[in-house]
Amino acid sequence: MDLTTHDGATGAAEMGGFANFIAAGLSVLGIVVFGLLHLAPGISAASALVSATIEAAIFAVAGIRLRAGKGAIWGTVAALLMLVEMIGKLVTFNGVFSLVIDGILLVGMINGVRGALALRRGIADPDQLAEPFR
Repeated sequence: MDLTTHDGATGAAEMGGFANFIAAGLSVLGIVVFGLLHLAPGISAASALVSATIEAAIFAVAGIRLRAGKGAIWGTVAALLMLVEMIGKLVTFNGVFSLVIDGILLVGMINGVRGALALRRGIADPDQLAEPFR
């Protein structure tokens, strides 16, 4: 992503928001599938559902903030959460395909954080740059 222009930084931040929304959707899908597989109530099932719900909420908030061009902190937290999830999948050898998807989403999240940080630094809008020549 080209972070030297306002449009590039905005596009990167929006792409990071989109990656967070996909991660939130996958978390919600995991909650539904896990809930259907473990219909019997239990402490471990309840804690897994609560943690997955918190994960989905963090991804959703980070997505909303990054789509607004802000949210470098929320995006960083979401990217770190995705990294921890990927490490857990590597340790347990749990699904190469889901690991690849998480890796792609992590790259999008990192680019979103970079875009939000570039917007925070105050990249000039193209209209502002052209103002002296009008």
